Amino acid sequence: MSAISIRLPDDLKNKAMRLAKKKNMSFNSLVNYWLQAAVMQDETLEWMKSRLGGKSPDLLITEFGKFLQSTKTGDEPTLDEIQHAMEK
Repeated sequence: MSAISIRLPDDLKNKAMRLAKKKNMSFNSLVNYWLQAAVMQDETLEWMKSRLGGKSPDLLITEFGKFLQSTKTGDEPTLDEIQHAMEK
């Protein structure tokens, strides 16, 4: 494990210290938790980009929105209907 020194604005450090206390954890644990979350989020986004097949996330969101608008309430579709819809 490595030890590092970082500079934080006093206000941010004080808020983070209060948050750590509120969550009943050490300041170090809080910083580790949030750094790990940020790294995992970045890795997940990179993985997702690699799986998009060149499509932009905005385009996929738009296409998904259109799909949701075209859905209708009622009986669950059959497996054949789902597969047919996925081929479009």
